[in-house]
Amino acid sequence: MFLCIDIGGTKTLIALLDPAGKILHSIQFPTIDDQTRFYKTLRQQLRASFVLSRVKVIAVAMPGIVKDNCAIYLGNLPWKNFDIASQLTADFAKPVFVNNDANLAGLAEARQASGRTLYLTLSTGIGGGIVDDGVIRQRHNDFEPGHLVYEYHGQSAEWEDIASANAIVRLHGKYVNEITDPDDWRDIAARVALGLAPLIRRYRPNRIILGGPLGLCLDNYRLPLRKLLRTALGDNVELPRLLCAKYGKFSVIHGCYLYAKSQLATR
Repeated sequence: MFLCIDIGGTKTLIALLDPAGKILHSIQFPTIDDQTRFYKTLRQQLRASFVLSRVKVIAVAMPGIVKDNCAIYLGNLPWKNFDIASQLTADFAKPVFVNNDANLAGLAEARQASGRTLYLTLSTGIGGGIVDDGVIRQRHNDFEPGHLVYEYHGQSAEWEDIASANAIVRLHGKYVNEITDPDDWRDIAARVALGLAPLIRRYRPNRIILGGPLGLCLDNYRLPLRKLLRTALGDNVELPRLLCAKYGKFSVIHGCYLYAKSQLATR
């Protein structure tokens, strides 16, 4: 069995998957800002909710930058140098593999796709992963698009402070799944396009897959987003396909499973 842990800025999702990648059981709980308290809560949840003797391997997805199986920077979470792999191995005597959450979501969503896939999660912040021909490339491990700075309405801010799901809640006073006004969706499209156009110019993806609460609402603003991107990119840059994450909130979980499976195969 594969135990997969998706640690996000707002919530942590844990799932047990069978060898074929089917989710058998899942739970979630709020992510606690304090690193020590968070790990204690995670350990308690694992022991209370899962039969760990059945688990062969643990895969962990974390926001921010992960190097050598350790999260050195975690974006919206006030943690650094979080060696969760060593802690989990010490507590549960299982091999543990850690990677960036958006990388893993991209792996799940694009594992059978050729060419380049840019995966973006529009959630608490904005995370990103780049997958080439179904493979995570190590050279993109420091890809943090949400922290790039842009000017919008005369003010400079990081892209995730302009266009993340949390930013939209703050600015519009509603959760993204409650928004119905077409003018609001046009504003959201402009905010997303602001950071997306430069990424398309730089990385030339064949497709862009959007996840997270705002990404999964893509159908509400796909048309104005495409028009804005077409204008921004001009005639010399091809507009990639814009897609919703097919696995929804479980994209990262499925990526954890695939990553753990591949890592076990090389041991």
